[in-house]
Amino acid sequence: MSQTPTQNYTLLEPVADVAIAATPDAFVIRDRIRPGNGVKFGTVWHEFKNRFGEKIEPPRAGFMMLKFKLLEIAPDEPIIAELGGAARAETTLSAAFGLMSRQAAGQLGILQTNGHANIFYVSDQENELCAVRVSWSERGWEVGAIPARDPLAWNGQHQIFCPIA
Repeated sequence: MSQTPTQNYTLLEPVADVAIAATPDAFVIRDRIRPGNGVKFGTVWHEFKNRFGEKIEPPRAGFMMLKFKLLEIAPDEPIIAELGGAARAETTLSAAFGLMSRQAAGQLGILQTNGHANIFYVSDQENELCAVRVSWSERGWEVGAIPARDPLAWNGQHQIFCPIA
């Protein structure tokens, strides 16, 4: 890893960092997170469409993101707290899409493609922080979202992505 975090983690283990390219134009989610745009999508779940279908992200400068291995079963709340709070944990769908684009057909890369989740914390169109789950199946990328306040616990097979401050 090129940037070593200084925080002590108990739920998370930093495993890699990755550069996220700038998005010079607005990122219209309904136009990008869908089949037919160069990324093989399997299912974009209804809850994701309801929460993000009308959201447009503004252009953004490039940044670095850190990938963490989740060390034990945990819901979003303690994970977000360990990342430094919601403002620190939050990223964009354009960042998640950029990483999926690098692995458009499920090839190996920074995202795991073994069926387990890659989790990104993103605010929906109502400004509620959600855990966006991106995972690969034989059908393509599966994309879902649940509110981060949901008590669902993630298991230790999942990976968490967070911007590096």
